[in-house]
Amino acid sequence: MPPGEGRMKAFRTVLEDCNLMDLGFTGNWFTWERGNLPEINIQERLDRGVANADWFSLFPGFQVQHLPHSFLDHCPLLITTKRDVMQRTQNHFKFEAWWVLEESFFTEVRNIWEMSEGDLLNKLDRVKAGLKRWAD
Repeated sequence: MPPGEGRMKAFRTVLEDCNLMDLGFTGNWFTWERGNLPEINIQERLDRGVANADWFSLFPGFQVQHLPHSFLDHCPLLITTKRDVMQRTQNHFKFEAWWVLEESFFTEVRNIWEMSEGDLLNKLDRVKAGLKRWAD
């Protein structure tokens, strides 16, 4: 048996016994890279997110991203569990620093905030929408 094969078999058994499934990914297919020259370059998907069925039902809109790596040979994984992952990436909000220089900015934010109902996240969504309208 090649070195490490017994450990991999034991690891797969643990995953199976715990009903853990691979979460998949977006981004580069590999998470580990060694060697700079094409003839000695090795790329493998060593790192992965796993979860059980209960986790999948709690976070149905999850996303796993393989982020670019710079000085490490492993790339970081970003697991986003928000239900609105797709909506956030398509409806991106960007605060513009010049807004605070406008005379009406703080009054506008205060008015939007005071007119908004609900919890903090709802109020922040209202401020975001109001600032988009105000800036246009």
